[in-house]
Amino acid sequence: MNEGSNKIQVFEPHRSSLPPLKPYIRDFWRRREFASELSKFSDKAEYLESKLGKVWLVLNPLFLAVVYFLLVTVIQGGRGQSGGFTTLCHILIGLFTFYFAQNTILLGAHSITSGGSLILNQAFPRALLPLSSAISAAKQFLPTIPIYVLIVVIGKLFFNDSSLPGLTISYVVLPLLFLLLVVTSFGLSLLFATMNVYFRDTTKLLTYIMRIWLYASPVLWQPDMLNGWHRVILYLNPLGPILSANSRIWIDGLLPTLSQIIACLFWALFSFVLGAYFFISRERDFAVRI
Repeated sequence: MNEGSNKIQVFEPHRSSLPPLKPYIRDFWRRREFASELSKFSDKAEYLESKLGKVWLVLNPLFLAVVYFLLVTVIQGGRGQSGGFTTLCHILIGLFTFYFAQNTILLGAHSITSGGSLILNQAFPRALLPLSSAISAAKQFLPTIPIYVLIVVIGKLFFNDSSLPGLTISYVVLPLLFLLLVVTSFGLSLLFATMNVYFRDTTKLLTYIMRIWLYASPVLWQPDMLNGWHRVILYLNPLGPILSANSRIWIDGLLPTLSQIIACLFWALFSFVLGAYFFISRERDFAVRI
């Protein structure tokens, strides 16, 4: 028998290292339509057997906003009509924004382990899988904005509420904030997707982490409730500056502060670089681990 035929070939996982970035980015951009099509397929599968379908995208945060509003009102001992409506709007826009980040992170964390057949049978930049999750989350988020605007208009017309601002120049900053929110959430989804490949309990823990994260974020409480050094808590939270700036625009009608913009930029850059590095440097190992 040939001596070479007795050799056993052992496949060892790749060591973590970054591939050449220019070809990777070029291939990622060239195949971007793959992420969009995968997002469409996932959305259809999710609401295939639902009677209301995508209406739940709006109903779910609306119902939760009402529940949280009643809870906050009871805890605070009740408020006047104007203050109560402002609180409801603050919770609404906060929940809509937070749920976009939550959906991006949770769906992205599942994307690699749930896409095992694609990873094993096709060659493509694996970051397209978390990207498809971010696209799905964006599709779920965008319909909530007209609903929020409609609620504000109803409050102004039917309840004669003048506590919320009308159209102001501060709204021009919203696209920038949304872009920073997308980058931050996508970067974190890359990080947790990588962790979930090696530690399958990551997604289970994330469910509880996101709930605690919600309570620690300025969604159920106003950012101006923190004074002095306590405001550092807002800036240690990756979503804190974005949610605070969002509330300042929608609720107060003011431009975000310089510190909020700098903090948003920092967390977007830090989250994306950290997540992208860990994900891309280890994605050649995914086919072995899943």
